[in-house]
Amino acid sequence: MLRSLRLVAGRWERDLPNRFRSLRVRLLLPLLTVALFASIAVAIGSYALAEGWMRQELATRHQGIEATLSQATFPLTQPVIDSLASLTDTELLAFDDQGRIVASSLRGMSGSPIAAPSDDRAPLTEIATVNGRSYRVASIERSRLASDRTSRVAVLFNEDDLRAKRIRAASLPLLTGLSTIVLLTSVTYSLTNRLIGRLSRLQQQVNKIAEGDFQTILPPGSLDEVGLLSSSIQTMSDQLRRMWATLRRQQGEKLLHQMAGGLSHQLRNSITGARMAVELHVRQCQQPDEASQIAIAQLDQTEAYVKRLLLAASGKQEADQPRTMSECLSEVRDTLSATARHLNVALSWQLEGELNQMVVSDGPSLASAVSNLVLNALQAATEVSVMVRADGNVATIAVVDNGPGPPASVADEIFEPFVTSKPEGLGLGLPVVAESVRRLGGTVSWDRVSHHTQFSMSIPVKRV
Repeated sequence: MLRSLRLVAGRWERDLPNRFRSLRVRLLLPLLTVALFASIAVAIGSYALAEGWMRQELATRHQGIEATLSQATFPLTQPVIDSLASLTDTELLAFDDQGRIVASSLRGMSGSPIAAPSDDRAPLTEIATVNGRSYRVASIERSRLASDRTSRVAVLFNEDDLRAKRIRAASLPLLTGLSTIVLLTSVTYSLTNRLIGRLSRLQQQVNKIAEGDFQTILPPGSLDEVGLLSSSIQTMSDQLRRMWATLRRQQGEKLLHQMAGGLSHQLRNSITGARMAVELHVRQCQQPDEASQIAIAQLDQTEAYVKRLLLAASGKQEADQPRTMSECLSEVRDTLSATARHLNVALSWQLEGELNQMVVSDGPSLASAVSNLVLNALQAATEVSVMVRADGNVATIAVVDNGPGPPASVADEIFEPFVTSKPEGLGLGLPVVAESVRRLGGTVSWDRVSHHTQFSMSIPVKRV
């Protein structure tokens, strides 16, 4: 049977080599095939068992009838034959010594009368046909009385009745098997529909992920194989989303380096011309004013930034320049105070701690980060406050303004390159801040506090 099942399955696979085969077919077909083969096998076995039981029953009945008739002392007349045939549910034929029928429970026999069975044949193996009906024949030898002409009796068991009993015996398990197949098909079909529905939903989500939608959130599934598969797909989606964000950041940094190289050369030339013009103006005035000194300081600082950009564009990094926090902040404060007055913005500084004894690993990086944050605040607000506090080995810097803050569309990505809400902006200021803070070994974050925007930096420092 197993070989037959394999042959059927193999033939099915060959017949449908390039077609879509649903799980319904893959699950139901083998299951129904096995159930059908099992039902047929049980029916055939029941039929064979019924055949054996019928033979045993016929032999028992024959032995009972033989025990009764072989030693009977009454003559087997026609009324006696009819009564015995009715009681034993058989047909009886009485024969004399010449093999002629002297009494029979069968009426209207056509054709030649049945011959008297001989003792040389096994009982119930001979089949006789009378009036279109088949009978199993057994012979009984009896000792007759002087007044009785019967010497032998033929006992006929209706073969059609026996066949009907065998069929009834086989039909019950066959019907049971078919009913089981119907019930099993219904249950399996329902279960496969649920399974296919869950797999179809997973397929839709996987297609979305394949199209680049890594924000897909799969609903929690049952704790089974499909549920574990759903969890694995969700994990894959999360990993792809992080990898995609990393790739975008790397591409942005690469583009930033390329832009930095081109812009730096142009800026360097412009700064050189501006510096020469300011220095010429100072020599002509012979009395340098505050504005000229601020302009020269700004040009020096800008030239330092350009130099760092050129190094970044070439994939190199300038050596760290440790400086005290007071040195870094004083330069930034002097420069930005003039800018605040020009923009008519109230700028306040609150410095706490012994900043002249606190050293950061790279002074230009700190100055760049603070300068970018304060400049952004000056352009967006009317009141800006800078709070610096050095406590132990950590310095915290908070830049607070009363501006509207970043819009919600870019709030989660403002530290990424080229993310900006300003039509004229490039989205490079805050990424420079983040990169400078990372170089210092610190962290930077932002939040909205009491209708104010606050950018906070935490930077490790050392005491001199």
